[in-house]
Order: sequence, then structure tokens, then C-alpha cells
Amino acid sequence: MLFARFALVLMVTFAFVSACSSAEKKGNGDPVPTLDMAPQPIVAGQNAGGLTMEKGDVDGNGKADVWNYFKEIPVPDEPGATKRILVKKEADLDRDGRKDITRMFDDDGVLLQEEADLDFDGNVDQVNIYSKGILTEKRLYKAGEGRVFIWKFFDDGKLTRMNRDENGDGNADYCELWYAGEKLSKRGWDKDGDGECDYWENAD
Repeated sequence: MLFARFALVLMVTFAFVSACSSAEKKGNGDPVPTLDMAPQPIVAGQNAGGLTMEKGDVDGNGKADVWNYFKEIPVPDEPGATKRILVKKEADLDRDGRKDITRMFDDDGVLLQEEADLDFDGNVDQVNIYSKGILTEKRLYKAGEGRVFIWKFFDDGKLTRMNRDENGDGNADYCELWYAGEKLSKRGWDKDGDGECDYWENAD
């Protein structure tokens, strides 16, 4: 249920919320014109931890609901030239002033990580981790406790393993092995309390 909501939230939000236009600078410091993209910035050029932040107003109510964070990096083979790249994007989906989704990118614009507050209570419920833009791990947080209780691991975007912490000690008590994300292969349990599943049974 949380995954379905998270997927819907991402699809609705980031389908129409694109980065504020990035711009390259020539050696003389003049910006190179680029296409303006929604959301239009309502506050631009604020420094946020060494990054430039721009706020966007998607629904037009005069309040920020998207925050884009940029940094300047050198342009290869162009001495003195820099370009601005998007490294983080945040969005407030329910318009309560709190940021519900955060996405982080590398210097090539490839997605590194997503964090989402799925029930809009101000706490992170799910974190997705990516390698070269492909999902490798998903962490689900226990509501009201702020701890990870399910880890899902992926290979080439397909589920291969799931670990679950049932007693709240931060370690896996129950495990599942999946074949190509489609078929449950084995179930395992941690019998000696070391955080590693050591007793396995076939799922069939």
C-alpha cells in the first residue's frame, strides 16, 4: 500500500514539476539563455549550504511548494566557464508547508536517492537508494517509531531479497529470497540473534 502511494505521489508530482531552468555561464560571466521551465521561481538565488536554492509555486497560490537546489561546476574543456546543475529537489504535496518528497542527484543529473513522507505526518516513511539511476535498495520506516523495519534489495531493478526486523532491535529477524522479483524462493529466520538469517525453508 505504501509503495503504491509512493509511486503515485512520485508520478503526480514529478511528471509536471521539472527543475527550474539551469544555465551555463560563458567565460565573461554572462548566462547562456535557456528555456524557462515550470515551476517559475518566486524566490531565487538564496544560498543554502553552499547551494543555490530556488523556490517554485506549482499551483499558483503564491506559496512555495517546490524547492530546487543547484551548484556550480566547471565546464570541461572550457576554461573559466561553469554550469549550474540540479542536485536536490523537494516538494510539498499536501500544501502544509512541510517537504514530503526529496530527490537527490549526482553531477550528471542521475537519481541517487528518494525520501518520502507517505502519510504526511512530517516523518520519512520510505527511502529508495539508486546506483546509476537503477533502484538497488528500499527502506521502509515503522510509523511513529522512526526506525527501518523492512529492507528490500534489488538487482537490475528487480526484487531479490527482503529483510524484516520484527523485534525492533535494528537487525533482520525474517528474510525472503526472490527470483527475479517475481517468485518467492526461500524464507529464512535468525535463530541465534546475530542479525543474519541462518535457518531457511523453501517457499514451495
